[in-house]
Amino acid sequence: MPEHNDALRAARQRLGSPSSPGQPMTRQELAEAVNAEVYRLTEKITEIDANHIGKWERGDIRWPATHYRQALRNVLDVDSDLDLGFRRRSGGVKTEDVDRRSYLGTALGLGAGVALGRANRANAAGDAGDELVASIAAPTESYRRMEASVSSQHLAPAAEGHLRLVKQVVRDKLHDARGFAALSEVAGFSAWLAADRGDTAAARTRYQESIRFAEAARNPLLVSYMLGSLGHFAVEIGDPHQGAQLLDKAARQLSNRSPAAARAWLASLRAVAYGALRDRTAMTDALRTAERLADRQPGEAQWPWVFAFTSAKVARYQSSALAKLGDLSAARSVYASAIPSITTPKPQALAKIEYALLLTGTGHHDEAARLGGEALRVGKQYGSERIVSNVRTLRSKLPVRSREVDDLDDMLISLYDGEQ
Repeated sequence: MPEHNDALRAARQRLGSPSSPGQPMTRQELAEAVNAEVYRLTEKITEIDANHIGKWERGDIRWPATHYRQALRNVLDVDSDLDLGFRRRSGGVKTEDVDRRSYLGTALGLGAGVALGRANRANAAGDAGDELVASIAAPTESYRRMEASVSSQHLAPAAEGHLRLVKQVVRDKLHDARGFAALSEVAGFSAWLAADRGDTAAARTRYQESIRFAEAARNPLLVSYMLGSLGHFAVEIGDPHQGAQLLDKAARQLSNRSPAAARAWLASLRAVAYGALRDRTAMTDALRTAERLADRQPGEAQWPWVFAFTSAKVARYQSSALAKLGDLSAARSVYASAIPSITTPKPQALAKIEYALLLTGTGHHDEAARLGGEALRVGKQYGSERIVSNVRTLRSKLPVRSREVDDLDDMLISLYDGEQ
């Protein structure tokens, strides 16, 4: 029986990730880097995960398939399978020369940014572009994590400046798949910030750019992510027919071998679109697909996502889909369990507004106004015009006067006082 190697765990704890200070690179991050490199080499979509990496480290699998070994050599920047500790099974042959598990454990400590840069490296050994890719990609991931707690108004200038910088770097230094993939992510994040600020024209432009750059990178997963993001944006601003078409196009970029989290996310978005189109059958099928696929790889985010896609997030989209469909009873039931699981302020505020809109349909105006006030405070604090606009919509559906509604009116009036 293969023996576990405690050195792997120690190496991962000792060596930190440049993109997540104090944290080692995880097995899942290495798996995603290998998947990306296999696609670059073969144009085949693979779905190895942390469990696969664990089997290689423990020696449960001593000789992975050729494309995996080649991808690992490129990602980890080594010359041979022997350097990884891989040997074909044969009588009496051991791996004294190189301890594969110790090597992989040490490599996991290099950090996600460097490994993902290497995952798209050129064939030439020692390509200096690898470090440049990691350098231009790292700020975007940091900004995306900051977005949950920092005003979009403050983040947007930094993101737009970084986008201009990366465009120049890609034009001059990285005019290849690696550079275009990084550029697509930067443009996509800028689109998200524009949407949050209520600038729909800028958001559409940036999303369209992100799709073009993803296509130039020849990465179907990234193309699907950006198409899906634009499609959901279209649904949210009141264009469900156009949004559904974009989401269908995004789905055609994926296959059964695509990451389960990607398919669950896209199915959830499609459910919301079908709800807006009042297509209960299609909505229900999409939700069932999302529920079946969610949490297949729990605890780890999959690139290009920076947060894991869980069943709790499916519930959030389910409640939104039911609300758009007009099924108030079912939507209220799901919201009651979904809202407590949303821990970041802006997503929770958006969920509260949707819930409040449902309450207005059942005559619970005071509770709806109270939730609207809570959401509006978040919208003001984080500079989210999306939240503020949704609260204005909520107020238009509150015809009665009460203390709670008056308080909400005072908060909305104060927006104009602050602007003056």
